Amino acid sequence: MKRMPPEIRDEIERNGCWARPSAYSQEPYPITRGLIEEGRNHLLLGGMIETGCAVRILQGVMDEDVPWQHAVDLSARFARDDVVLTLVKDGDHRLSRRRISNE
Repeated sequence: MKRMPPEIRDEIERNGCWARPSAYSQEPYPITRGLIEEGRNHLLLGGMIETGCAVRILQGVMDEDVPWQHAVDLSARFARDDVVLTLVKDGDHRLSRRRISNE
């Protein structure tokens, strides 16, 4: 919640939830206090990650919600695992691509 604007933090504190507008649905995405608190139990970027298995990460470079640099930072955290990071240059958050019309 530290990165959220004060008015959003206040709404979550007051109501227990903030309805984040979604670019992918007409329905907003609920961000609850419980989601944030539970997320704190699963933070991964403070140290090395050991899964014991191969890891494959697909990331769209045109993703406006998750910067591709985040995937690069994440892949660097895997200590001993076989990691393949694939950046899809024209992929967005859903790895969709713009259609080019030949008409």
